[in-house]
Amino acid sequence: MAVNAQYERLFKIDSYIRGRTKVTRMLLAEKLEVTKRTIQRDLDDLRYRFEAPLEHNPERGYFYSLPNWEMPSIPITERDLFSLLIARRAVGLYRGTPLEERLTQIFNKIAGSLSKTIHVHPDYPSGGILSFAPEPVLEVNEKVWSRLLGAIRNSRSLEIVYQSRHSGEQSKRRIDPYHILNMQGDWYLYAWDHLRNRVSQFQLYRISTVKVLKEVFEINSGFDIKKITECSFGSFGSTEKLKNVRLRITGDMGELFAGRQFHPQQTTKNIRNGFEIAFPVSSAGRKPFYNLIQWILSMGRDVEIISPKQLKTLVYEEILAMKNVIEK
Repeated sequence: MAVNAQYERLFKIDSYIRGRTKVTRMLLAEKLEVTKRTIQRDLDDLRYRFEAPLEHNPERGYFYSLPNWEMPSIPITERDLFSLLIARRAVGLYRGTPLEERLTQIFNKIAGSLSKTIHVHPDYPSGGILSFAPEPVLEVNEKVWSRLLGAIRNSRSLEIVYQSRHSGEQSKRRIDPYHILNMQGDWYLYAWDHLRNRVSQFQLYRISTVKVLKEVFEINSGFDIKKITECSFGSFGSTEKLKNVRLRITGDMGELFAGRQFHPQQTTKNIRNGFEIAFPVSSAGRKPFYNLIQWILSMGRDVEIISPKQLKTLVYEEILAMKNVIEK
């Protein structure tokens, strides 16, 4: 028996029972074009599975002893609950943005339409089986968010006030906003930067004000957000100055990270006591390979940089700088 077909019948049976017509198994079987035995199973499901206050007598037929009882819109299984929890985590990606409240309201409406009685393992509600650790996110100004989205939709140029991550100073920048991307829980804007005459990546929480200009722009033909995400590592993505990175990971880290995918274009070769990985990463920006270097350092002696030489040099310089700090 198809589950969806049964749910549809149950809703129809519920509708007939609420009507004034005397409802019998024969009537329901004829209306729904199934056997009386099938109808009996459906009625038993209503009574025992959905806890319907279903009664019967020869004069009235089937009726609800509690007229205010409502048929749950969507019966939910443990498998459904797992999918719902995953969806809730997806809503969490928008924490810190004006969309968070709206998406939460929509999610709550969906959750509110589910069965009030959910038969699952008792560890589910307590988090004993499944839970998600909240990730820290940077909040985005509501006006900034709304104006950015509007400007992207309408291809309007902007004047923004942006705080530099390196100096901490704020400056006015004229940009043509192309795309907003979530990377590692935080939001970034890709836009044509008139100051640097190229596509730049801006952290949304560092934009304090947005002024929509009259000028309309066209997206540069070379901009491809898919290619950018495919070449990204950590919270930085760019297709400029791509270098093929090769790493050999062994020891404890080799065991810990075995089988993991760290990059969309990663290739993996298993070796004794670990594995080798290769992937393209941009070496553009003021601090080339910044996110990659931090990750490499976190693995200590268990990682060997095979290529490129530039990455080896930068990691070596960072280790020397750390040594000098420690020895102070």
